Amino acid sequence: MTALSKILIVDDEPNAVRLLRNLLIADGYQLLVAHSGAEALHVAQSEIPDLVLLDVMMPEMDGYEVCTKLRADPALANIPILMLTALDDRESMLRGLEAGADDFLSKPFDSIELRARLRTITRLNRFRQLYEERARMEAAINYAPYGVVLAELDGKILQRNAAFTRLLLPASAQLENFYNYFLPEVTAKLKQTIAANPTTVLALETALKFSQNTATVVEISCTLIPWQGRRIVHFVVRDRTEEKQLEEQLLHSQRIELLGQLAGSTIHDVNNILSAIYGSAQLIEMKEGQNFKIHLDQILTSTERGASMLRQLMMFARGEDAALELTSPTEPAAEVAAMIKETFGRLYEVNYEAAADLPRVLVDPTQIHQIVMNLCVNARDAMPEGGQLTIQIDRRTIPSGLTAVMGDTPAAGDYIVISVRDNGTGIPAHILPKLFDPFFSTKPKDKGTGLGLATVIRLVRRHKGFVTLETALGQGTCFRCHFPIEANAG
Repeated sequence: MTALSKILIVDDEPNAVRLLRNLLIADGYQLLVAHSGAEALHVAQSEIPDLVLLDVMMPEMDGYEVCTKLRADPALANIPILMLTALDDRESMLRGLEAGADDFLSKPFDSIELRARLRTITRLNRFRQLYEERARMEAAINYAPYGVVLAELDGKILQRNAAFTRLLLPASAQLENFYNYFLPEVTAKLKQTIAANPTTVLALETALKFSQNTATVVEISCTLIPWQGRRIVHFVVRDRTEEKQLEEQLLHSQRIELLGQLAGSTIHDVNNILSAIYGSAQLIEMKEGQNFKIHLDQILTSTERGASMLRQLMMFARGEDAALELTSPTEPAAEVAAMIKETFGRLYEVNYEAAADLPRVLVDPTQIHQIVMNLCVNARDAMPEGGQLTIQIDRRTIPSGLTAVMGDTPAAGDYIVISVRDNGTGIPAHILPKLFDPFFSTKPKDKGTGLGLATVIRLVRRHKGFVTLETALGQGTCFRCHFPIEANAG
């Protein structure tokens, strides 16, 4: 321990300083020197020594005053101070103790005694520092607003804090194994991650089996740490229940906004369909025309078209977040393409392209529907005079080092990519940093809530994917949403 100890020698006599230096440097101490009280305070504040060897008799500021000032500084108050004095009377020693000295050594001192005292004091000071550091760490864990659990590799709990216990039912607060708080599939995922890559911090959302609130959703992070000659698992459990509820409200609000925009266009088109049906029915009633079958076909076609539009609108209105399932995202994307062809109007040319034999990926079809719809509405708004909108789905291999929007750094691998491209106004450079912020919008206050792209990035991240963006002023914009292909996809 002494090899790393830093000792400040304070003495105005050069010979005394030289003697102490020669005596102590062989023991491996790091030595600092001050020749006056003022210099001692300056050195102590800048270097923070482990111990101060302080001469009592010095001009201008004696050792008693230096000691008092050191004890008055919170950063220096606990540093051990050993006073060196030629005075051997009881009154001088009492005065030094009152000033804050820890020990005295009379001059001329015995070198063996001095070195022994220094070893003892520095060792005790190191133990005190370690104890205080451990106490601070324990306090940080115990008073953390999120759950902290230290456990063996098999899940046996070594330590838990109050925040973790507060998440649980009282009857289950003292389960001995951390993994018993979760469903078997969650436990398997945690163990698999720790075994495969112990330096990875996993962020896994799940429910607690024995929570105070049945709706509790937590996020678990874990990593291995050294512990008394072995490694244990450090788990962090964050309560995300309120955050998840707010996210759901946000998505519901944004879905209603899109529904309102689509409903206006749908009403116009349904009215046109009803006019066609009414006209054909009148012709049949008047028995005009040579072939009634033409008018009946027109009625049937128009009815099917109107029913399809209303059905798609209702499906979107009722959409709720669901579990991810291994399926193709082409079907919900195609539904959006069909809907916007009917609702956006004749000013917009809508193209839909999907590569053949695309593998399945883990997605929520409703949220794919919402992602594509948001991007299409965003593209329409970028083309106020009309234009070309293309929805494309293909497979791409992404190299390492790619940077996505919002600073995401995606893993290299194969992805299904949904692209939405327009040939509209493009996005100015000064807007790009705020583009995905919730409630940020360049539209008038009554024309949008600014939730569209914030919803897109949140939903794509939920699928462990990422978004890239290409844009140029006057040439258009392309958003690409990447969804990872699972190893067992097919």
